[in-house]
Amino acid sequence: MAFALDPDRPFDAAAKKAATSQLEDAIKALKKQPRGLHEAVHDARKKFKRVRGLLKLIRPAAPDFARQENERIRAIAAGLSGERDATALIECATYLRGLAGDGARDMALARLETALRERRETIAATEADLKKKAKAAIHDCHDAIAAIEKIDLHADRKTAAKYLAKGWKKQLANAQVALMTAQAEGDDNDFHELRKKSQTYWMFCALLSPVWPSALKGKRSDAKALADALGHEHDLSMLLALLDGPEALPLDPVTLAACRSAALKARTQLRRRVIKMARKAFGDEADVEAKIIRTLWRKRVRAEDGR
Repeated sequence: MAFALDPDRPFDAAAKKAATSQLEDAIKALKKQPRGLHEAVHDARKKFKRVRGLLKLIRPAAPDFARQENERIRAIAAGLSGERDATALIECATYLRGLAGDGARDMALARLETALRERRETIAATEADLKKKAKAAIHDCHDAIAAIEKIDLHADRKTAAKYLAKGWKKQLANAQVALMTAQAEGDDNDFHELRKKSQTYWMFCALLSPVWPSALKGKRSDAKALADALGHEHDLSMLLALLDGPEALPLDPVTLAACRSAALKARTQLRRRVIKMARKAFGDEADVEAKIIRTLWRKRVRAEDGR
């Protein structure tokens, strides 16, 4: 099912349908596990991110409920994160090997890749624990669905348009602030925050694409590409933190230094690129975009009512 708010439905019903369909898909993935437990967890966590994006968009309509459920979904996802993060580090090392300009650096990165695979196997040895967490997550998803189905957003169509515009304006304004901070400060937390804002913005574009398809398709594509690039930047930052942290990998100092140098170089180049991408993705005025969203939602609704 497409991840979008259906403007042909009442706002309350459209929001509930979009949220519950994602949670039902997460439950299905965790139960059936067609590609194994770890891929099922990865698929479910993507659904959780979408639900959290939706909750941020509708927060003006139900602030307390949206915050409460956002925390619930965040906690479910956090409980399932360990092995996927370990896999992301392996993928990061593989990527760096593709950039290696000489044999010595490639050998160092190959040793890193092997060490990271062994680390993941150690983490995966606790798969029984992950199975328990997946079972608990399914239970928590059912609770979340029940809570969503009970909420009354109390919004007629005119008011819904106002709520959506308010949520959109706040999100884009926050994304622009995150961009300015990343440009000025540029530390790991700043770029991580920019990543989160990028992920939420592309979800907003997806959710409201039925009322502004010509523009939001392009905006969604730009924001999704930015979020993906920032996800890779985040993986590089996690790798550097591991190389510099107390959790020692079985690598000699020369190998560690070569791996650290490769990761730093790649991250520096990537950060320059994502700043340019973010300027494009978040270049329009938040107030103007929000007014367009409000007008188009109301116009779409009036057009449907008049048929």
